[in-house]
Amino acid sequence: MELNFTKLNTGSTANNVIEPRKIFTTLSKSGKFLRPTDEQGEVLDNWFGVREQQHTVIKMNTGSGKTLVGLLALQSSLNEKIFPAVYVAADIYLAKQVQKDAEELGIATTDNENDPMFRSGKAILVINIYKLINGRSVFGVAPAGIKIVIDAIVIDDVHACLATTEDQFSLKLKADHPVYKELFSVFRYALEQQSQAGVLELESYDPQCLMLVPYWAWKDKQTEVVKILHKYRNDKKLMFQWSLIKEVIGLSQCAFGGGKLEIAPRYLPIDVIPAFSRAKRKIYMTATLADDGILVTHFKVDSKLKLIKPKGAGGMGDRMILAPQEINPDITEDEIKAFILEISTTKNVVVIVPSEKRADFWKDIAVQTLNKTNIESGVNKMRTGHMGLTVLVNKYDGVDLPDEACELLVIDGLPEAYGLLESIEMSALAGTEMQITRQIQRIEQGMGRGVRSSKDHCAVLLLGAKLIQRIHSSSARSKFSSATLVQIDLSREVSKQLANKPISDFKSVLDYCFNKIPAWQQTSRTALVNATEDPIRLIDPVIPNLRNAFDMACIGQWDRARTFAQEAVNLTKDDITKGYLKQQLAEYVHHTNSKESQEILYQAVNLNKQVIKPINGITYSKIQNSTGDQAYSSSEFMIDNFSEANDLVIYVNALIEDLAWNSSLTKTKQFEEAIKNLGLLLGFGSQRPDNETGLGPDNLWAVRKLEYYVIECKSGRTTPLINKSDCNQLLGSISWFDTEYNTAHATPILIHPVNIFDKHSSPQKDTRIIDSVSLEKLKQQIKSYVNTIAKLNAMNDPKIILKQLEYSELTEAKFLNTFTVKFTKE
Repeated sequence: MELNFTKLNTGSTANNVIEPRKIFTTLSKSGKFLRPTDEQGEVLDNWFGVREQQHTVIKMNTGSGKTLVGLLALQSSLNEKIFPAVYVAADIYLAKQVQKDAEELGIATTDNENDPMFRSGKAILVINIYKLINGRSVFGVAPAGIKIVIDAIVIDDVHACLATTEDQFSLKLKADHPVYKELFSVFRYALEQQSQAGVLELESYDPQCLMLVPYWAWKDKQTEVVKILHKYRNDKKLMFQWSLIKEVIGLSQCAFGGGKLEIAPRYLPIDVIPAFSRAKRKIYMTATLADDGILVTHFKVDSKLKLIKPKGAGGMGDRMILAPQEINPDITEDEIKAFILEISTTKNVVVIVPSEKRADFWKDIAVQTLNKTNIESGVNKMRTGHMGLTVLVNKYDGVDLPDEACELLVIDGLPEAYGLLESIEMSALAGTEMQITRQIQRIEQGMGRGVRSSKDHCAVLLLGAKLIQRIHSSSARSKFSSATLVQIDLSREVSKQLANKPISDFKSVLDYCFNKIPAWQQTSRTALVNATEDPIRLIDPVIPNLRNAFDMACIGQWDRARTFAQEAVNLTKDDITKGYLKQQLAEYVHHTNSKESQEILYQAVNLNKQVIKPINGITYSKIQNSTGDQAYSSSEFMIDNFSEANDLVIYVNALIEDLAWNSSLTKTKQFEEAIKNLGLLLGFGSQRPDNETGLGPDNLWAVRKLEYYVIECKSGRTTPLINKSDCNQLLGSISWFDTEYNTAHATPILIHPVNIFDKHSSPQKDTRIIDSVSLEKLKQQIKSYVNTIAKLNAMNDPKIILKQLEYSELTEAKFLNTFTVKFTKE
């Protein structure tokens, strides 16, 4: 006899159970899912209690099972007749993974928005973020309205989706596109007012040049801008972005640099996708989102929203995190590379690099190099067997590499800015809490790629002096999750036992993690269990004020926009950030009072030299010359900036790392800043006049009374000769110096890989060159000088400092002869 189950009364049916835990018990799932973990259950219970809120944010440690939580929350919504329901992943690869997990869980999904099962609330639509956010979204774009209703939506890996969303709201075009040429013609004069040399560099597509169109020129030329962009609206390079930003184009920024153009609003007008903005339930899931404010700026999440997260850090897997170059400064990159290659012969190793340029360093030993075009196939290979060494280019999130898919993860260098406008912003905010928060967020995301569950394990190596300096700074520590922080601290205890050991000794220590040695696992688990609760990070009130200012400007409420922007400025404490926000205030004020706007911009420049310059420029302030006592000035710089000698060593290692030949916009600016800081470290007066005023050389050192070095940095050059343009730029800087310092003498110095001018150049006779050989020699001597000062603990002893400056030939009397060379001509 067969039972008729439809006639059996259970008190309810599976599809009207709405509590997530109970739904789980009704599902026909595979053996993979026995029951929700304690962390999953806790989060689901908390979400269920506040499910009627339009916005909820769920934070769970990497590998603690967010996918199950998201799917059960949406199934709960469907059972409660809140539908259609959509699950959004960061890319196609992750969307497929969600569907696979849903199938094993017993939850119906589809990837077709026209599927009747989705429309009727019987299946969850699983898509990637591109499908939802684009200028021709199938869900509808304002003002046309909603084409497909969304009642409940999960945005998974929201930190990864944010980057894509931001990209969808920006136009990025190369110099060969007609829009670039037409807009450059419109704004050439305005850009020239910022920097004449800069415009010449833009015209030659100099990879080192980056310029922002002044906001007054952008506003005043709006009619011409819109006509140009409208004309090309159906071009494949514009068609998916134009509809998203056309109504806020007047509130956007425009930058030219390196043969590229970028246009984007400061904050995202997300209401342009009305199906998303009007959804009844929006659930944002994230593992490591230190900067919760970005949810406000990008998705208009309520800034007072409470976060849902499990207690403790029990969901995190085992990680041993080591920094070889910190443990033993004598270990070279090549030694580390050979060591990692050896490990990759038996284990899958993943190296995350910030750029294609850095990927070249690993090219000769990498089995595969993955970017957004080939990541799906490459990750699948790692998940199914041994591959060896894989390089991920600027991919810090959205990649799951559990178990043997990745047993050694290498974070090689600090994450870099994604585009022109982000590069400008990060340059203006260098060293601020805002910049540090964003960098730590990406680093922590990257460190989590190899640990996808509490039972997983992965060793992590951190490479690069700047990365190490950033991670161990006091301001950075508060940005990490408590789970990651205890693993870093435990690993530093391990590092003490490895101090000054050769790289070969690291293998036996890493084996404790690789081989899941019980003693190590117990120690690691104990540290995690004892991790303190992550503090409830309240969103900085500056952020919602800036968001409100933008929203008011979008509807022409300029006075209210000004009020909100002014409040953001008032709430800001450090001068650098305050100056950057004053520029934003000036942008809103310009719409009603252009004269007052310029006055506010003058105030901004006085606080932050990286913001754009007022129409009438700014008054140049002559360099503060050194005391005349180089050793005393060097000591003063060290004492003012470093509490202990090890901090000085870490700082200088990072400075040396920036003194590298690299053509990227970010790296060339970092090079110039490193030259400035090197001057200060050596006890000289030091400035970046062109960066601060738009006029003068890249760098200016005051080495003694009435004696200066005028320095032009061409660290991005790859040509075999010094061209006429670079020569003329140095001559122009000398002319500027003679005007500003008419009684002083300056030696012109060009930093360039070679010391040979082409036949069209006419350099000044006393010009000196820091070429590739000289720069390497300089870096080695700086390192030796600082290491000796640190070992002698002599930061506050000018006598010892003077002795070491003389020994290293870093004094003004010896610097030119030792670290520069004469030029020759073709």
